[in-house]
Amino acid sequence: MAKRASNLWPTITSFENLVAAWNDVRRGKRFSPVILGYWRNLEENLLGLQQALVDHGWGPKPLRLFSVTEPKPRVIQAPACEDRIVHHALMRVVKPYFERRFRAETCACRKGLGIHAASRMTTAHLRAAAARWGHPYILKCDVSAFFLSIDHEILMQRVSRLFKDPDVLWLFETLIRKCHGYDGVGLPLGSLTSQWLANLYLDPLDHYLTDEMGSPYYVRYMDDFLLIGPNKEWCSVALDHVRTFLACQRLALNPKTSIFPASHGVDFVGYRHFVDFTLPRKRTVKRAKKQLKALCRMYAQGRADLEYIRPRVAAFTGYMRHCDAHRTVDAILQDFILSRPPSK
Repeated sequence: MAKRASNLWPTITSFENLVAAWNDVRRGKRFSPVILGYWRNLEENLLGLQQALVDHGWGPKPLRLFSVTEPKPRVIQAPACEDRIVHHALMRVVKPYFERRFRAETCACRKGLGIHAASRMTTAHLRAAAARWGHPYILKCDVSAFFLSIDHEILMQRVSRLFKDPDVLWLFETLIRKCHGYDGVGLPLGSLTSQWLANLYLDPLDHYLTDEMGSPYYVRYMDDFLLIGPNKEWCSVALDHVRTFLACQRLALNPKTSIFPASHGVDFVGYRHFVDFTLPRKRTVKRAKKQLKALCRMYAQGRADLEYIRPRVAAFTGYMRHCDAHRTVDAILQDFILSRPPSK
């Protein structure tokens, strides 16, 4: 086991680090009323936050709740502005110690990885497995209510294996135990530290499947992961191992977990993956068509200008750029151009 990190607290609580964390928080939100309000007395606010952290007098404020529908319906629990500064200040310093623990197959939240890296890795694994076995099978898993099920005691044990600085452990424990309404379980879905801690919680699963079971083709994006095996029987045995391992972490698999031939395609991280090509999700294309038609109507009615429309079209084309869907994009954009009324 790697040596535990220490003497990080002065760097975390330094005024320079808090300023850098503030810049991270306000990026892209400079004109938000909350950001502008905190900015008005920035130096005083950051000095007060620094002292509260040093004295262990800081505590998280109530979370702001809101709902999202994409990629699936969820309730997001967002921390207050000053609390986000604390999250960023902490992760700016400790992130390398998480990274050195994680395997390359863990793609969520990490610089240089993310959704598109997970998609490329999936395609590469499919091709390698097909070349090796001919007709491989997929075990696709999804952890049920993952963030709500994370056990605080188990998570703090994971954290304490990375850090021995008592001040850093105090801050992690405060974030874990006081940032959620449940007693002893659960992490808020909308905070930076929750994403990294959730990755850490499933890190032993990554090492178990790759190091101990020797699974050659494995990818995980947060609580969704897949293994590719030579046949259905291999995947069934692997599924039993996964269920047993997760039960020890007080987690369970979602009923959506399934085993199927790779030839059927793998719906993962927003794309449908096959051995020779990658396609967009059908529902994503259908939703994009509907949204683009709505933008045309808004433009015709004077309720939207080109500055409003342009980034939304760019988001769609950016998503499609990472799969084999050139004809689909051309057809949708052609319909969009033809249906758009001429500029006055």
